[in-house]
Amino acid sequence: MKTERIHYDDPLLLAFEANVVAHAEHRGRPSLILDRTAFYPESGGQMSDRGVLAGRPVLDVQLDGEGRVHHVLEGELPPVGARVEGTIDELRRREHMALHTAQHALSHALLELFEAVTLSSRLGERACTIDVDRAGLSLEDARRAEARVNALIDEDRPVRQHFPSDEEPARLALRKPPPETDRVRVVDIEGFDVTPCGGTHVTHTAQIGLVRIEAVERYKGGTRLTFTAGPRARRSLSAMADALLALGAELSSGPFEVARAVEGLRKKLDEAREEAGALRAKLADRLAETLRTDEVAIIASVDDASLLRPVAERLAEGEHIVALAAPGAEGIDVLIARGPASTANAGALLKAVAQASGGRGGGRPELAQGRLAAGVDWRALVEDALRATGGAAPGR
Repeated sequence: MKTERIHYDDPLLLAFEANVVAHAEHRGRPSLILDRTAFYPESGGQMSDRGVLAGRPVLDVQLDGEGRVHHVLEGELPPVGARVEGTIDELRRREHMALHTAQHALSHALLELFEAVTLSSRLGERACTIDVDRAGLSLEDARRAEARVNALIDEDRPVRQHFPSDEEPARLALRKPPPETDRVRVVDIEGFDVTPCGGTHVTHTAQIGLVRIEAVERYKGGTRLTFTAGPRARRSLSAMADALLALGAELSSGPFEVARAVEGLRKKLDEAREEAGALRAKLADRLAETLRTDEVAIIASVDDASLLRPVAERLAEGEHIVALAAPGAEGIDVLIARGPASTANAGALLKAVAQASGGRGGGRPELAQGRLAAGVDWRALVEDALRATGGAAPGR
């Protein structure tokens, strides 16, 4: 027997009574079947309601292929035949009503403005998305659709939710084809959008509150829009405003001057990086001069891992093989490079050193980098690898 879904008639019905008709199971979890329910089961891209049933928290609400609504409860199930009371979590219900109606309105606005047909939508716990068949929609385009819907919200248009007669859907300008079911439920935003849908929706567009597009991205040859609406949008925008105010306070600027302040900091950072780069180049020159030798193999330590490459580049001349290391608390960064006249393979040398010490790394014949465990005798490992490959290692 199908469960009578009384939320269809009144989305603001938050308390009801019903009879327990069966104990069942849904996806391995015990569930309760009622003769009637105001709990909305997860379907159509909308999440399920939460609340309390028979004094027990409702953990999940699902619909099976036979039209039965499964209520998954915390704790022991009330007996079959019992009369139980149910209460819907009002904040969650109103949030879902706003999000779902906002999705309908956005889908219509995208179709109206850009001929973008909605392929799918999802109202998630954290993010809500609409996937349309048109590629190349920009955030600026999305803002036009957003403005269209927010104007609709300001107009406070009625939203009617009903089951039309069998002949009526053919006369309605439905945005998408109705599902093949025995009863088709229609959600009608007066003078704007008419869509078959079984979800919970607001009764007037003003109840949506506001709509905000958060992101636009390419998706499977079309476009995905991430949006928010209603109470969730208010929370999100409030959190963003608080974060902006806090950042402004840190930068000693008002919220609308934060972008300019950040740009100023970025320029200073770029200048500091250029200055640091120039100083690093001078330091690399001096280190290279102190480490340069007539021996073919140059094996030495430096204090900063960022100096490994620039110093090695200055020393890797002619037939030289250069092995540099920068010991640190988390390990020893090692770099091996060869001069243009050398036939040594830096990548093979580093691989041999890493395997011998349980480290990691690799690279090209000309240059290779890796990391060894802290405390290992990296010099001895490099010298052994040079001897094993026929390279020129200094005598020990």
